[in-house]
Amino acid sequence: MSSIFSRRRWLAGVLAIAVSAPFVAVIASGAGDGASAAPAPVIKHKLLLLDESRPQVLYVDETNPANNWSFPLKGTHGWGFQLVGNNRLLVSLKDFGGFREYDLATRKTVVNVVNKSRYGQVSCAVRLPDGGTLISSPRGRDSQFVRFAKADAKGQCKEIAKWKLPFGGVRQIRLTKRGTFLAADGGNSVYECSIADAGGAGKILRKRSVPGAKQIYQVSELPNGNLLLGGGYAGFMAELGWEGDILRRWGNGNPKSTGAGYYYMSQFHVLKNGNIVSATWTGHGANDSRKHQQVVEFAPDGTVVWKWHDPKAAGSIHGVYVMDELDPQKLFDDTTGATK
Repeated sequence: MSSIFSRRRWLAGVLAIAVSAPFVAVIASGAGDGASAAPAPVIKHKLLLLDESRPQVLYVDETNPANNWSFPLKGTHGWGFQLVGNNRLLVSLKDFGGFREYDLATRKTVVNVVNKSRYGQVSCAVRLPDGGTLISSPRGRDSQFVRFAKADAKGQCKEIAKWKLPFGGVRQIRLTKRGTFLAADGGNSVYECSIADAGGAGKILRKRSVPGAKQIYQVSELPNGNLLLGGGYAGFMAELGWEGDILRRWGNGNPKSTGAGYYYMSQFHVLKNGNIVSATWTGHGANDSRKHQQVVEFAPDGTVVWKWHDPKAAGSIHGVYVMDELDPQKLFDDTTGATK
């Protein structure tokens, strides 16, 4: 399944400054003189993708497809991933009950932390600033509990919290600047929770429901304090506060988001220019990616400015990083709103 290319050539491509110009919807060539508008520049991205229905990680370079590669996850589905620095990618392993770190140059496993009998199906692993890893396990020996464990830099796990929450079905967790984390249940509610100390129990600090959302995949905090989330099977993304109505919507429900299909909104990447690139999962089947595009990019007003659809190369995409503006030598998280 993997394609072998020069490691040096790929790393040089990832670290290079993006060659494509920022998206401009319309560039006027004249004012009031009847001149037609010039076409928008073609967007070409460098992508790191997590394929759920054909378990694999892919690198796609639209500026030079010769740099493309992929590697299989071998026997398990990845439900989330994170660039953790030192050119490594952390992938949560749903069926193995843990996570692995892969070297992006060699595509080899360098850290392997799995304990299915203890953690069950791991939906998310998030690297903390202190080098530890927070693991969410909504299904384990005690399925009525959500469990969080911390792994040190050497991969040794220590459970720091296990408490009964009024929600389950957690897909992804995201950190905030306050040292808390955000999560969503298997329905339409989002929560901010504290991270428990050793021997303690985490607390739910606040929650809210999201009208119309179904099995929310990811929720992150924007710099203005609002929430940005992928609404799961509702097929939309939304910005909203902890109270009040939805402020902005992308995908289903936004007339400007036509020209694409939205079955399930999953992991997303906020670009520095304010655009949002979201994985649009289309089903568990290996060929379900034929149904709609696999990744889509929205302008702030909801207009679709770019899509990626290659059902021959990949199945349903769960996770996406746009590598144009990211340095894989650094740790990335969502605490500042944009993925940087």
